[in-house]
Amino acid sequence: MHALNLDETWRQRQPYQPYFCEENVWQLLQAEGLPQPRAAVFVTNATRTVAMWGQRAGRPDPVVWDYHVVLLLPKEGLILDLDDRDQLVWPVRDWLGHAFRADQFDLQPRFRIVDGEEFLAKFSSDRSHMRDARKRPVQPFPDWPAPFDPARGMNLMRFVDPEDAIAGVVVDADQMAHASQRGI
Repeated sequence: MHALNLDETWRQRQPYQPYFCEENVWQLLQAEGLPQPRAAVFVTNATRTVAMWGQRAGRPDPVVWDYHVVLLLPKEGLILDLDDRDQLVWPVRDWLGHAFRADQFDLQPRFRIVDGEEFLAKFSSDRSHMRDARKRPVQPFPDWPAPFDPARGMNLMRFVDPEDAIAGVVVDADQMAHASQRGI
């Protein structure tokens, strides 16, 4: 299906920090060797409770995330999820079937698909969402600088909100399944 050599060795060479999926995708969008175009995909919903199967953090399945972010290679029809415990690369339809269950009605995802260049130009996070009331990290922070731009301010939660028009397009699972066929 694809000539990409995205195996476990490749995965281990990528900048990665658990619980910082948006920053992991930020890093992937800047990586060499991945085909263009690329897109960030925010997985969320109005209540910020999305059940996902096959995540490293979820044993037993599912884990319920407030949001999750993966990389889409639309021309190849592939999702890269550094947090998936089963495999890194999935055809979009297979990933949807693997990660989500239709019977979880109140936990159904919405997907914000944001072109990679647009994401890199607009996204800004100071990591404040990962601090407790005393401003201590709730999970270890990545060793790279936060992708924060003071001119944009902290706007992560705008990307997570499916009602906010900050960037990209918000779709349901059926529309996500067709994302690679119609472009971003």
